[in-house]
Amino acid sequence: MEELLKKDFFKGLLIFIASAVVARIFWFLGFIPNLFRNIVNPGNCSGHQVKTIGMYICSAFVAFKMLLGPLLVMAVIIIFRKSIFRLINKIKPKIPASYQFLVAPLVSTLIFTIVWSGSHPNIFDTNGIINQRFFPAIVGLFTFITSNYQNQIQEKLEGFFIKRDTFSKPIRYLIAFAIPFILSMVITFEDRVSNVAFKEQLIVIISLIAGYLVLLPRKGTIKIKNINK
Repeated sequence: MEELLKKDFFKGLLIFIASAVVARIFWFLGFIPNLFRNIVNPGNCSGHQVKTIGMYICSAFVAFKMLLGPLLVMAVIIIFRKSIFRLINKIKPKIPASYQFLVAPLVSTLIFTIVWSGSHPNIFDTNGIINQRFFPAIVGLFTFITSNYQNQIQEKLEGFFIKRDTFSKPIRYLIAFAIPFILSMVITFEDRVSNVAFKEQLIVIISLIAGYLVLLPRKGTIKIKNINK
């Protein structure tokens, strides 16, 4: 068991390093969602007083407009996910078996890099939990951990999943959305938001965990075609 954990540790380390390289190399792909910035002007909230309902509503609309491009790119990725999976399955056999564990994390990193860089076009050396340009590597590592230890997670959290399944799927999705949304409102309730990068990254990580715990069944793997059923 100890030897297996050590092996997985080095796999995780390799995935993180490789994902960081992918994120840095393909950061420029953020120009794709950024094309929408020239079409939709996000505006600003300079006319609203800080810490008012009007200010928060205005900020929410500005944030949505800024994220419109990345959201549309993600929507396209979801629509064509089957084609993406087919492409991955074609590529995977061409990779040595001992390195195939890298495929899913690196693809996840690449997809998130497009979205993340598209919503952060003007950052350079901003640091949060880690540097913003390398943050997509966290998604690659998260993909590895959740897929590699899925059975253990299901066993350890069996009681949680039993209680979770007493709620309908729409309620579960609402809770998964509400947790990071409420957290974002709480930690940004300031005259001028501090530690922006750290808070953004924290919210993304919590969103990943919340979404995973909502979608993961008690047994078996997540089936995308069954998510809306």
